[in-house]
Amino acid sequence: MRSKLDKVYNGAGIVAGACIVFITLMVLAQIAGRWIGIIIPSTEDFSGYLLAAASFLALAYTFRHGGHIRVTLLVHRLSSSFQRKLTYAALFVFTLITGYGAYHLCYLVYESWQFAELSQGYIAIPLWIPQLPMAFGAVLFFIALMDDIISSLQGHTPSFVELED
Repeated sequence: MRSKLDKVYNGAGIVAGACIVFITLMVLAQIAGRWIGIIIPSTEDFSGYLLAAASFLALAYTFRHGGHIRVTLLVHRLSSSFQRKLTYAALFVFTLITGYGAYHLCYLVYESWQFAELSQGYIAIPLWIPQLPMAFGAVLFFIALMDDIISSLQGHTPSFVELED
């Protein structure tokens, strides 16, 4: 199970990186197009959608590889056992908050699909399409957090934790 989840997290990270590459290519195409008098419609809209997708899809990957910013100024001054308890409590609370957000993002996608909402740009696309990667990334992040909680209950130190012993 661990290897399958890690493959999913890594795959989402790769897709997030591809979104950034596509943003770069679209911006470069628009710059080059302006030099020769060609305007590419809705580049800003699609760049925004890709940026949102990249941000949310990268959450689980970044979390599993310890890339999220943690403020440890206060935590490292506490005893080792209290550090562990405080870190696990924060992980639990953050998991609840992330689950709440993931649920509502999924509901947003459902509502956009149900009401057939369209974007306002030159190229009107159904809004559920750019919202779907955001919801998927949030759900994947929630799964990564739950994965670390379960792992810590089994006696393993979560992958993101840097506790002093």
